[in-house]
Amino acid sequence: MQFIAPIYFLLSIFLVITVLFYLFRKQYENQIIPSTLLWQQVMREWQATKWWKKLQNHILLYLQLLILFLLMLSITRPFWSYLELSGEHIIVVLDSSASMTTEEGDLTRLDLAKNELLNLIDHLDNQRLSIILVEDVPKILLANETSKQKMESMISEVTSSYRHADVRKAIQVANQLLSDTTGEIHVFSDRVNKADVNDLNLSRDLIVNNLGITTKNISLHNFGVAEKDGNVHGLLTIYNEDEEEQLVRITIESEGKIIQEIQDIVEQGKLHQLSLPDLPVKPYYKAMITTVDNYEADNTAIAFLATESKPTFYLIGDINPFITKVLNYLSNDIVQMKSDQEGIDKNGIFIVEQLPEKEWPNGPLFILSPPTGGTFQVGEKKELTIRPQVVKQDPIFQFVNMDEVYIQSSASYQDEEFDTILTSGDIPLISKGNYQGNPIVFLGFDIADTDWPLHASFPIFLYNVMNYLTENQETLGYVKPLEPVEFSHSAVATESKIVTEEGKKVTSLDMNNSFFQAPRFPGLYRVLEYNGKSISEKLFAVSIDQQDKYIKPSESFSIQSKHNTNSKDQKNPNEIWPLLVFIAFLLLLLEWEVYRHGISN
Repeated sequence: MQFIAPIYFLLSIFLVITVLFYLFRKQYENQIIPSTLLWQQVMREWQATKWWKKLQNHILLYLQLLILFLLMLSITRPFWSYLELSGEHIIVVLDSSASMTTEEGDLTRLDLAKNELLNLIDHLDNQRLSIILVEDVPKILLANETSKQKMESMISEVTSSYRHADVRKAIQVANQLLSDTTGEIHVFSDRVNKADVNDLNLSRDLIVNNLGITTKNISLHNFGVAEKDGNVHGLLTIYNEDEEEQLVRITIESEGKIIQEIQDIVEQGKLHQLSLPDLPVKPYYKAMITTVDNYEADNTAIAFLATESKPTFYLIGDINPFITKVLNYLSNDIVQMKSDQEGIDKNGIFIVEQLPEKEWPNGPLFILSPPTGGTFQVGEKKELTIRPQVVKQDPIFQFVNMDEVYIQSSASYQDEEFDTILTSGDIPLISKGNYQGNPIVFLGFDIADTDWPLHASFPIFLYNVMNYLTENQETLGYVKPLEPVEFSHSAVATESKIVTEEGKKVTSLDMNNSFFQAPRFPGLYRVLEYNGKSISEKLFAVSIDQQDKYIKPSESFSIQSKHNTNSKDQKNPNEIWPLLVFIAFLLLLLEWEVYRHGISN
């Protein structure tokens, strides 16, 4: 049984007041006993009286208390359950985000939602069911299904995606599916607020079931490290969502070894910052909360070491002066060098023009007008008859407009190993990818054969190229669960796979695909590439969305559609207060009869 207005249970104070009235009223009557022996006999007879006959002495009190209790209960508007599901088509929106992994006793919130959904299926009466999984993009799990066996089978296979849940978008999809039929939308989530969906123009009723009660959660919101003057410093931000302050214990690890252990008091409902000075230099740092709470997905944070220095640009060959001028704005450290020169910064960028492939240095490369031949089968220059066209939106062309750029000629080359982003018909002009484990941007034309430097987009293009080449080559950065990650395999690699921090294999990668899907579970991962002689690795961290680091559940609610005027589709609680009032009325008549009978005697 549930209650619509449980606050009226405060009226139970009147039950206590009624009992007090009876306690302080006169409760004895005069009785003449001729002998003490007769008094003893009266007491023995009273003690031998059956219990239900003793109740007759206070029957009015019990009736009045029962009447007051029924009236108070009816004011709270109790109901057993909702009426049967209405409409021909029931759509369920099921949240599978990270917060649904919060533990509620022995089950997670997702388990509770699946149990509620199975109960809903039991109440289907030849109605069709569709299930939409809530992720960043809604995913239809079932559509117009009538087989309860298949419904239950599909629900049992649902697991958390750990992705951010866009419930609003999923509800809009559900509303579109019901545009030509009758039905309802049932949402099973934990943190859907009525204000977030109240403005949706829904054609059918919406019932939102927010599951869970716990708020016991301590989360790592932010974790960053930086190197300055030879010292590594870290900053950690912690949030305590519990209703009480907590003693939080945290360990900082790297490569399986504990670097630091700290503990501090964190007040409830507040962000708390911890400074981590004098950390040893490591490729990555992992912070872990060891204090027990009900939500584990936000208890770990990864930080990669960042540097503040600008990269060194190494110019090899006769570099166009327009490029040199732009590079002067991007870095103060520009070196003109030969390909075989020693003492090169491993974090430098190599801008190479008209240099044979066998002389290319080992590092990030920006290749301009390569000579003929080589691995990429560079051909002779050809006059271009088709205007250059961007074939793929890429960060390198962010804020770059190629519509007015003229390129007179370019050399053709084989681009199977690259991701081509600019072409002229069938001729590739600009490609990017990975060469011997390092990023590369490949231009098949000479800057002298184009008017691009005269356009405002040219320095922006070079800025984007340098950003691409100066990304931390030891890591792939931070990604969300199941997010597509761009990754160019080395040309000499024969095998590639993703492993956990402990070395356990997660999946093998397709060598012909420049993207892979990030793992589902948050944590640190490695991409290992095998080339027969050596193994190279790149780190990346999977972390949940910032909004999923809160678990406090919202109140359940329902929104009745203004467009749904069909009375058979209305859905109201199965209230029992009219029955309670009727019983109270019958008891009132009985009380009056008992009182009248007592007066007459």
